[in-house]
Amino acid sequence: MLCPSCNGDTRVLESRAAEGGAAVRRRRECTECGRRFTTFERREREPLFVRKRDGRREPFDREKLARGLLRAAYKRPVDPRDVERLVARIEADVEASGGELAAEQVGERALAGLRELDRIAYLQFAAVYRGFDDPSEFTRELRALGVAPPGEAEPVGDGEPPANGPRIPSEASG
Repeated sequence: MLCPSCNGDTRVLESRAAEGGAAVRRRRECTECGRRFTTFERREREPLFVRKRDGRREPFDREKLARGLLRAAYKRPVDPRDVERLVARIEADVEASGGELAAEQVGERALAGLRELDRIAYLQFAAVYRGFDDPSEFTRELRALGVAPPGEAEPVGDGEPPANGPRIPSEASG
């Protein structure tokens, strides 16, 4: 490595792992001018790809995925850092699968992650990702979440009001 000041040769004074082992931090000194500086050595990542339904391969676009997840979580109590962690987890899955993953698998991982973060954000993402055309598709997703769709709520308990809740007099007792 050459010195950034005088282009002279440098020597390594110290090396240690950095960024959780993802990089090597090296402290260097120029043999000519004596200037000290730090360099970082990182593995160059291979490009990641997403295989579309029609068979095309597209580069994995981390920002596109993050934008879609953040749009689904708009005005929801979802921390953007949680969304960033979800995107990083999906990106790691793409890398672990050999650098390419089907778009459907990326979408399902995104849905699973949103389901853990916020069920409304999950529904909003599912509506766009799965292309809902009919309200019955929302009903199906609500059931999958274990939520009774509006109008289908079943009475809880034996039909009697709770002991501490309001009692509505019936016509027979009145």
